[in-house]
Amino acid sequence: MNECLTNYMKLLLFGYIFLSTELGMSLESDKTQRVLWSSDGDSTMSIIGNTRTLSMTENVKVTQGSLEILGNEAIFEYSVSTNELTRVIVQGMPVHYQQQLDEDGSMVTGTSDTLLFYTDELSNETILELVGNADIQSPDSAMSCAAIIYIVDRDLIKEATGPCEGTLSTTQE
Repeated sequence: MNECLTNYMKLLLFGYIFLSTELGMSLESDKTQRVLWSSDGDSTMSIIGNTRTLSMTENVKVTQGSLEILGNEAIFEYSVSTNELTRVIVQGMPVHYQQQLDEDGSMVTGTSDTLLFYTDELSNETILELVGNADIQSPDSAMSCAAIIYIVDRDLIKEATGPCEGTLSTTQE
């Protein structure tokens, strides 16, 4: 029991260090850009309640500024009443994610079996949920877990579901 608690504390400490020192902020301009998409396959649209759903297949690409998500299939959910995009779900083997962190061109990248992309209603922050074989990497760090919830606007891993492992690099100046 103590070993389990010790490992949990190590994971929390690692997560805090990883989040607070190694990752920069994503480009502020990304959030103000339009969400664009393309696919090579079929697409279908349906309305259930107040949600309009657009589903597409084959080589799906979703972009918003420097943010780019690639996968096999995607589902876009829109509010019928406002026509506002509320959530994007991308599936693949794996889904690939990348985004420029800063003006210097540093990138954060990630992969997972499924990726959810949406704006949190309370905080108005852009959220990525990497689910299944989740992996995220910055220029100096890497973290792999069963699932990762990542706040794009703050370049912050909010939550990680284990088992997890990772690396940290220290920069010599």
